Amino acid sequence: MTNNIDSKEMLEMKEQLSLLIKKLDKETIVNERIICRSMKEKADRLNRRLIVESLVALIMIPFFICVLPNLSKVSMPFCIFSAGFFALDVLYNFYMYIRFSPRKFIEGNMIEARRDTLNFKKQTLRWTYCIGIPFLVVYIAWFVYEKMQYYQGEILKIVLVSALIGFLIGGTIGINIFLKTLRTTDEILMQIEELEEKA
Repeated sequence: MTNNIDSKEMLEMKEQLSLLIKKLDKETIVNERIICRSMKEKADRLNRRLIVESLVALIMIPFFICVLPNLSKVSMPFCIFSAGFFALDVLYNFYMYIRFSPRKFIEGNMIEARRDTLNFKKQTLRWTYCIGIPFLVVYIAWFVYEKMQYYQGEILKIVLVSALIGFLIGGTIGINIFLKTLRTTDEILMQIEELEEKA
């Protein structure tokens, strides 16, 4: 009699354990899907940022070639140099956009997703330090030289102070975007690690 009760209790415990394992498996799958969806949203955000940056750059190209020479006292070589940078920026963003596919995060190919995210981060750092910052240094120096050719005294000071304020605002926005991009790639990489630990 006691053996029957014990065996019934054991069977019930086994069934409960089996149900618990199934629930945990389902919960793990749901959690993995949530993490994958979160990674895809972050990857989509990075791609949207590339699109917005490209649209701004495309607007700046004709602005520097057609509008700025008539609007401000700057030389055509300076304008062509500036427009060339924005054209290069569009090409770079297009390259990054086609290389970085958010779909991989939903498909669950974490090896490719990790490789693409690391590449995105590496290319962002390379672009910023090898192209972005050198361009900015040359641009500011050339801009100051251009203004010194046309203005003197108090007017030159006003022009340069106004330009400095503009550069500081633009620099702050640029640094903020750069840091957000790096933070997003780091968050994606941490989520990939989290998924790999659970596997």
